[in-house]
Amino acid sequence: MPTFPTRTVRLTERVPRVCRLAPADVEYLLAHHRAHVELMSTGRRHVYRLTPTGHVGVIVAPRCRLLIRPKIPLQNLFYLLDPALPVPSVRDRVQPPGETDILDILAGQFAHLLAERVAAGLHRDYVERTEQGPFLHGRLDVPAQMRESAVRKEQLHSRHDDFTADLPCNKILKETAEHLLISTLLAPEVSAGLRRAQPAFTGVSSTHIGSDSFSRLVPERLPEGYRPLLDLCRLLAEGWMPDGSPGTTPAPAFLVNMERAFEGHLTRGVVAAFAGKSRWTVAAQQRVIVNRPAERQPDLSLRPDLIVQRDGRSVLVVDAKWKRLPKDALITEDVYQVLAYASALGARVAVLVYPGGRERVWEYTLTDSPIRLVVRTLGVTGTRAACARALRRLGEWVERILTDVQTGSG
Repeated sequence: MPTFPTRTVRLTERVPRVCRLAPADVEYLLAHHRAHVELMSTGRRHVYRLTPTGHVGVIVAPRCRLLIRPKIPLQNLFYLLDPALPVPSVRDRVQPPGETDILDILAGQFAHLLAERVAAGLHRDYVERTEQGPFLHGRLDVPAQMRESAVRKEQLHSRHDDFTADLPCNKILKETAEHLLISTLLAPEVSAGLRRAQPAFTGVSSTHIGSDSFSRLVPERLPEGYRPLLDLCRLLAEGWMPDGSPGTTPAPAFLVNMERAFEGHLTRGVVAAFAGKSRWTVAAQQRVIVNRPAERQPDLSLRPDLIVQRDGRSVLVVDAKWKRLPKDALITEDVYQVLAYASALGARVAVLVYPGGRERVWEYTLTDSPIRLVVRTLGVTGTRAACARALRRLGEWVERILTDVQTGSG
């Protein structure tokens, strides 16, 4: 019987690599990570071709660890995730030197900001509590008292305001730290930093972080300094649940969906371009039903990456694609998709955006349709300032296109 020592298999997103895998690893990857890594037999015993499908990070299999690096430099990945996050300095490189660089850098930054928050003091606020006992604490809960007065007259139902740190924003911080600490993927120094912050959360109850945990937070009620921390918590939670569902073991993988990262980066640029323009709205990942209601049949719903509307009417549709655009050809299935979006929504302009080091713009006037198709690239490499300029130019370009459409010159 062959032996398969525990080892790290280094991969690059969308680049195939042939390697040996233990049967237990093959079974695990097919059961849990079909959406993240394509696995094909080479016809040789225990030898397979692995191709990551647009996710980067680390997967822990029974007998090996898959380290998936991005095609772009690691620093640029963090620009895509959130350009406002103060990410620690990372050399401009494609191949990370350690086994868990992406998670270690995000978790390390989280530990650093968490230490600052603990030193400044956790946010506290008044929360109404209910209590039952022989003494009145606060004010009498009259409805509860009337319901049980005939049964237990000696018990008083009270309501009082408690000035506490046991708040949703702190619960998310605590749960994120605890989830990181049970992971086997963190560097020891990052884990040590998180453990030093734990005593500050003694009075904060645990919670489960789900897909709706962050949407329930009220932005205007969040104290100063919490937004970067909670943004990091969201990034970390999405990495644990790349397809929206948690794993069955503590942090068996940490994966960043590059398609979503690129979509989010693009969305920030377009939203910023239309900020303060009252007649224009930008809808991101909005599910739209495009058919007239019909009995006994399902609705037809679409969800483009971005819809730019004027006075409630769709004018421009954007679809982001994290793949390489050929130098002299369109990607037919992408064109079909974005044209279908524009046609169903009644938009005048359909835009496909791909990553690219050099900005390219191809514009098409269709012979038998009023839809204008534009295919362009967005620079995602270089310095933080260069990426920010490319994103700003994209937003300004969308504005110009829409101005042309509204004035009838496009």
